[in-house]
Amino acid sequence: MNTRNIRWRLLALIGVFALVVAACGDDDSGGTTQAPTTAGATTTAPPDTAPETTEAPTTTAAPEPFTVRGAIAEPPSIDPQLVSDSEGFEVDRLLFDGLTLYDPEGGAVVPGAAETWEANEDNTVWTFHIQQDLAFADGSPVTADAFVRGFNRLADPDTASPVAYHGGPILGWNDVNGGEGTGEIGDEPVDGVVAVDDYTLQITTTEPFVFLAKVVAHPAFSPIPETLGDGWADMPVGNGPYMMAEPWQHEVSISLVRNPHYAGPRPQNPDGIDFSIFADRITAEFQAFVDGQLDVHSVAPENEDQATSLGYELNELPTGSFGYLGYPTQTPPFDDPQMRMALTMAVDREAIATRILKRQVANGFVPPVAFGAVDGLETCPGCVFDPEAAKALYDELGGIPGNTVDIAYNAGAGHDDWIEAVANDWENNLGLTVTFSTLEWAAYLEFLGITGGPPPVAPYRLGWLWDYPSAYNFLAPLYYTGSGDNFAQYSNPDFDAAIDAAAAAASEDEAIPFLVTAQEIIGQEMPVMPITYGTTRWTQNDTVANAAFNNFGFFLWEYMTAP
Repeated sequence: MNTRNIRWRLLALIGVFALVVAACGDDDSGGTTQAPTTAGATTTAPPDTAPETTEAPTTTAAPEPFTVRGAIAEPPSIDPQLVSDSEGFEVDRLLFDGLTLYDPEGGAVVPGAAETWEANEDNTVWTFHIQQDLAFADGSPVTADAFVRGFNRLADPDTASPVAYHGGPILGWNDVNGGEGTGEIGDEPVDGVVAVDDYTLQITTTEPFVFLAKVVAHPAFSPIPETLGDGWADMPVGNGPYMMAEPWQHEVSISLVRNPHYAGPRPQNPDGIDFSIFADRITAEFQAFVDGQLDVHSVAPENEDQATSLGYELNELPTGSFGYLGYPTQTPPFDDPQMRMALTMAVDREAIATRILKRQVANGFVPPVAFGAVDGLETCPGCVFDPEAAKALYDELGGIPGNTVDIAYNAGAGHDDWIEAVANDWENNLGLTVTFSTLEWAAYLEFLGITGGPPPVAPYRLGWLWDYPSAYNFLAPLYYTGSGDNFAQYSNPDFDAAIDAAAAAASEDEAIPFLVTAQEIIGQEMPVMPITYGTTRWTQNDTVANAAFNNFGFFLWEYMTAP
């Protein structure tokens, strides 16, 4: 499964994105700069022609380095095999190129480190042909063995990667990942990942898996050098367009500069990319942008009116994201689908989405921009706001013991108002008393079980941002039995069977009926309460040109240029 858990934030997209990408794809996209040149310097003239006077030599100043400045929250990790959230993902996508990448405009799979690839007739044997002049930022070559090392490290239980399950379809993966480990990370090879020669990697899956080329674009499948070094966790060495300028300054910043050895397909327009780290993504980050400390900014709904009044133009586009309130489906009384249905029907989700969050209400579980999505009340009966029916069902089920429920969410990210609106509807329509567990991001990841600990036992706020535009990318990770991102602990064999059938389809088109069936099952059982589909609104200062935010949920830093 090519998916990742993320801190769902309010994002914004550029409406003229295609034009921006075209404008950046010029002959200078490799990001090189010329050495300073001199002009007007005197030369020694022959004695009979020597000038009576000479002018002082002048030089043309070197161009000022262009560094683009943005913001993220503190990531749990920037180790590619450990990346499990949007913040680390945003950094690692610049530090590493996987076998494949996603076309930033449309989300299609395009060449990354692999120039070409092909699969056999039943999509069980995939062969990737790696470009032969690629290097890591330390100058060492990127070979098929480098990818074998990365894959094996991801699978190794000693790595303890929260996203290792992504490799589950690969032959031998679960045997390695489910073992006890050897104590030496990467020493236990995965049978289905083989370097045929220096630049040919072959991946074999246990069953047909049509989505594999999309899965391996995740940073978790990045190649790694032979030696990682003691400082790897804070300064990983990748093969992407950028490299670490210095070790990660925790809670402060992550600074990148161009990788001088990069020969891959992406541009390197900025000389550097500086990420300032903010715990307060609403007030402090917005103020830093207004003060000119940031070049671009994704604007939260709370700040949209102020941004407009200050003269900023907001760019908007739908994103492949889904915001929801999750239920702990293995914890009574949330283990009863009818109770989850009653709780959902008691909430005016449309008012929350459109009035508070200023986004599109989700009447399904996959945003309409994703391939195979179904959005509509016919497949999500619990999405209907009907407080009277909700109360009758709630009472029929005996209610929640003590008539008290807690909602957990991460602080400082603009969720207070809509979470309180959910609480008010539960209190007014069901008679519940609602309490809140408001946690900083690191503590919230622990609460979810991402960085250790059990899964949540109370309703929780979260969301999902796609890795590729397919309904499979929303359904398999969030609801498949045993998935590392299935924080609801939902399990339904019929749903799992539909997902398995989609993965085994001969093509993505043939997978659609199975994806529709999976969404219908989820709509009947409501493991989560859908809230919104993503719409990003972002703006920029005049310190940067060719800025673009894409529907994958991040700025295209490498395409930006100086004004």
